[in-house]
Amino acid sequence: MRAVRPSVALLVLAIAALPAWGRGNISHFIDQMACDSGPYALKLPKTYAELRKLGTLKAERLVREEELAEYKARYVDLIFNGLRLGVVTYSNDPEHYQVTSAEIRSSQWHIAGPLRTGHPLPPRVGDVETKTLSSSATVEFSGEEDTLRVKLSGRRVSVLTYLCVAD
Repeated sequence: MRAVRPSVALLVLAIAALPAWGRGNISHFIDQMACDSGPYALKLPKTYAELRKLGTLKAERLVREEELAEYKARYVDLIFNGLRLGVVTYSNDPEHYQVTSAEIRSSQWHIAGPLRTGHPLPPRVGDVETKTLSSSATVEFSGEEDTLRVKLSGRRVSVLTYLCVAD
């Protein structure tokens, strides 16, 4: 009887594992997914001054500045305990801001629509049944422009990351 070559055996094992991999880190299109509107939108204050007072601000880091036609765009990271917000402000309208990213790592933040860190992932997100997802997956829910990345640990949300397109 011939011995099975190691490379053939590894190939067979890899093919058998494909269904499990398919339920791990995956991406889904959700029509209602947007950072600033709809059921999964971030719920944040209207002005930049109010945003900075959302909690105890641990740090404010300038990421970059961009010279535009008649004004300047300033990209900053606002870092709170368990929350990091990437925002852009404009010199011609200093109270206006747009979110470029948000990373929520603490259940104290109630700004992510129906999702909260430390809580189980709802059985449905948009039109996606989440019960079949791996309990330790990182799942992306993408809309037309924006994406919500959900990291799971034991079927509970451990990190929520919003990736947002500024206008």
